[in-house]
Order: sequence, then C-alpha cells, then structure tokens
Amino acid sequence: MATASAYLPTLPHSWRTLDFGLHAFLAISPFALGLWMFSLAPLVGGNLFLAVLLAGVVVLLGAIVVGSLAERWTVTGGDYIWQTRILGARVGAVVALTSWWLAVTLLAPIYGNVLLVQVIDPLLVHTGWDDLAFWFRGEDGIFTCSLIAIAVATGFVGLGMRRAALLQRGLVVVGTAALVGVFALLLSGGPGEFRDAFDDRSAENYGTSPLASSQIVEIGSFDARVTEVEPLDTLRLIPLVLLFGLWIGWAGPLVGEVRTRKPEAIRAVLVRVTAAWTLLGLLFFVAIGRGNTWDLWNEANNLYWGTVYGTTAATPLAAWPNPIVFATWLTDSTLLQYAILVGMSAWVIGGMATLFLAATRVLLAAGADGVLPQSVTRTTRGSVPLVALALLVVPACGLAAIDAYWDPFASWTSTAVIALALTTAGSGLTAIVAFRCENRRLAVASAIFVTIIVLVIGVWVIDSVYGMSTLGSLVFLAALYAIAVAVYTRRRGD
Repeated sequence: MATASAYLPTLPHSWRTLDFGLHAFLAISPFALGLWMFSLAPLVGGNLFLAVLLAGVVVLLGAIVVGSLAERWTVTGGDYIWQTRILGARVGAVVALTSWWLAVTLLAPIYGNVLLVQVIDPLLVHTGWDDLAFWFRGEDGIFTCSLIAIAVATGFVGLGMRRAALLQRGLVVVGTAALVGVFALLLSGGPGEFRDAFDDRSAENYGTSPLASSQIVEIGSFDARVTEVEPLDTLRLIPLVLLFGLWIGWAGPLVGEVRTRKPEAIRAVLVRVTAAWTLLGLLFFVAIGRGNTWDLWNEANNLYWGTVYGTTAATPLAAWPNPIVFATWLTDSTLLQYAILVGMSAWVIGGMATLFLAATRVLLAAGADGVLPQSVTRTTRGSVPLVALALLVVPACGLAAIDAYWDPFASWTSTAVIALALTTAGSGLTAIVAFRCENRRLAVASAIFVTIIVLVIGVWVIDSVYGMSTLGSLVFLAALYAIAVAVYTRRRGD
C-alpha cells in the first residue's frame, strides 16, 4: 500500500476531521437537494418518514464502507485510488473519471435549479421584485442560476483548503441558526393558524385566492403519507431519498488532506454525519406535520408537479411549495422572515460549494498516475489545482447552456446520478475484495451495500417516475463512459 501512495500528490493536511464531516453533511443536507427530493415524494407514494429511516440504514452502510476504505488508504483521490489499486487500473480509472469528472459537470444545472426555487425566487417575490423573479424562471435566468452555482463551486476551491474549511463552518453555523428558527415557528404554531397565514401570505405574494389552502386540499390527491406504511410504495421511495443521500462518500477524495492521528476517526465522523442526517430529516417532518399539516404540504407538492407534468388540475399556488417559506409565514416580523430565508440559503450555498472540491482531487490522482496530463497535478501554495479546476468548470458551463436552452438534454442530465451510483458500487466492490480475508463482517456489509445500490439503480432506470429510462438518456450515459475509455486509452498509448 505504501508504494501506491508514493505516486500520489502530497498536499498539506489542512483539514480536521470536523471539516471533513461538515463537507460530507453539506453534500447530502436534507435542507438543500433534500427538500427538492422530498417534494417529489407524492409522485411515488408511500411513507416518507419510514423511507428516510430505511434510507438512513443504507447511508450508514455507505459510511462504514467509505470510512473503512479511507482508513486503509489515507491518501488523496478517494474512489479513484481505491478502485484502480484493487479492481485494476483501466476499470478503476474509467469508472471513477466518468462520475468524478464528466458526471459532476452535469450537476451544475441541478444545483442551479435548487438555487432558483429555494433562494432566488422566494427572496425576489417577498421583496416585491416580481418581474426579476419572472425573468429568472425563463431560459436565460435558469442558465444564470447554473452559472452562479458553478461560480460558487469554483470560488470555494479557489479559497484553498484552510479558508474553505472556515467558510464551511460559517455556513453551517448560519444555516443551523436559521433552522432553529424554522423549527421554533413550525413547532409553536398549529394547522389552523397556519392555514390562515397561508391564505393571507400566498394571496399577498403570489396572487392566489383567499381560500388557497382549502382549494389545494380539495383538488389535491397526494400519495406520500406518514400514518400509512404502504410497503411497496415505501420501498419505491427509498431510491428517491437516495438520489441525494447516497453520496455520503462525497468527501472521500479529500481524506489525504485531513490531519488525524487515528485513521478510524474518518469512519466515525461519517457515521455521525449519517446519524445527524437521518435524525434532522425525521425531525423536520415532525415539525412540518405540527406546523402546517402533512396533508397540505404533500397535496401542494402533488399539484405543483402535476401542473408541471400535466397530470393534475392546475395548482392554486404558482410556486414550488417551499416549507421554509411556509414557516416564515407564521410570523408577522418581516425582519425574521428575511433572516430565515437568507439563513437557510446557507445550506444551498454549502451544497453548491461541495460540487468541485473533491472532484479536483480525483483529477489530481489521475494526473499523478499518468491517466491525465501531468499539468493537472500542479497546485498553488494554497493547494488550488488550477488545471484540474478548469477541466471541471469549462465543460460545466457548456453543458449548463445546453441544459437551459435545449429541453431534450435537460431530461438526460439526471443520468449523471447513475454514473455516481456505479462508482459508489465500485467502491463497495473494492471493499469486498480488500477486506474479504481480514474482516469478513465488513466484506459482508459491503456486499449488502453493493446489492442495494444495484437494486436502487434498477428502480431509477425501470420506474418511469425517475425519467431515466429514455433511449436518449441511456445513450448519453454510454457516451460518457466511452469518453472516459477514450481518455484512458489515449493517455496510456502515448
């Protein structure tokens, strides 16, 4: 193992295990991509509370697998290093680079969309800038949001590891303070009080009927419940939650820059991140049910997506049903409303900030192995890999433009998660091989984890709700792997 690490870039150990854990949590935060995925639950049906709990078990397995691999190989590169050293150079390079290079560049429009509906649109509407809000909902605005996401991710890498760690801590502090305010408002209110506030505020900000809440309840036909289990639909919900929760190993490539005397601390911090992720998600559901009723929120989600896809009557609320916005409607303090909206945006910004940092470390490792040009391994004094960052930023901007202005392509970008999941499964397979003799329990846990990922990918592809089974999306996914194969073959042939 020591000889393998000799060829890898040596970067300063600028992060603590706390910073590593915060990065992992921001990548899978229930209050960024999580809110977006939760809103889709009525399209699937089932018990969302139980689905998150079961998904937490899967994420816990992932934390153990990734943490164990990081404990064994405490070097820069993560999935790339583990897989190339165990599964073989060609397989490991193609699998890791497809996800950590090509697929990552496809995520910018997803983060841009989350930024639009969770931050930009609510703030503009509540400050009375309706015309600007309308512009952002158009093609130019959507592209702009993607560029903002790319700029945030780029700026975060450009800060260098030490400053990036400080920024992460600040975002988590601000986001946590705002989250406490959200919980306080939801848990101290009640359904009757909320419906009155909902009718008043939605009419004021979105021009709805004064009886909007009653109309949503009457028209809506939601399927995501808390009180009923519905086993089959609940199992179908788990892959939805794992669309963002499966990336517990997002910080894995950064482990070579974490200073710790005990490598096993990496696994412990990922386990704690998983516990926090699960508990906060469940507590958030409790607060929603207490503050504005589960039925109203899910019926609003069902009508919103039904309007988007043309499967239901038009929604009375012509905006994404943001539970954070709903919580702010329970207070008459304008200052508190804006403070919570701005404060909760820290989770979204934190999620965007994680987009490129770990990916640059995978490219560094690939450059050190000769799979990518040697120039990719160059870093500044602040450990900023400029060439590696450019390899992510340039294609991300181009793909974001295509996504904004060409509708068919927008439906293909979701296949990026399949590539990411296949890489995660590859690391699980690596753990099986690496630990099959010395730690059979861990090998068995890794085998269970890989089996679950394969089943989840199957649901994503087969179930029409996820929209990944179109010919165009599958061909596009195959093209990504073909590009990675070509890159590997050409560099090895030079």
